[in-house]
Amino acid sequence: MTHSRNSHELIWGAFIGALFLWGGASWYWDLTASLSWVALQWPMFFVLCVASPILEEYVFRGMLYEFIDARCRKVWFFGDYLSISFANATTTVLFVITHMITREPMVGALVLVPSLYLGLLRHRYGSIGVCMLIHALWNIGWFSLFPPA
Repeated sequence: MTHSRNSHELIWGAFIGALFLWGGASWYWDLTASLSWVALQWPMFFVLCVASPILEEYVFRGMLYEFIDARCRKVWFFGDYLSISFANATTTVLFVITHMITREPMVGALVLVPSLYLGLLRHRYGSIGVCMLIHALWNIGWFSLFPPA
């Protein structure tokens, strides 16, 4: 896949969108971002912010995405920037269901839009590396506001 200008804009959009989300959550729930918990729970930080994003992206936007995409290359286009492939839609549904089962249902539902976004990046880049990095950074931001118990 070629890296178009639109793809680079999508990467920046992932970071800018995350900043707005974290800022809104911080304001709404009157939270202060902090990673002070990392010093006491560094193995948990590694699992949540490094290992899990890598493993989840490998499974969902790596293995499953490739398996599904090889069998159905359907893509729905919504303008110049947004396209959702059948593989993206399917892996997103599975990703959301997995998160709803392993976490509270509302937390699981919150991964819907980020999962579609990562699938869009996967489609544009043809690689999961950028998805792993963004997923890890998103988790760091999330857990700076909502530290694990």
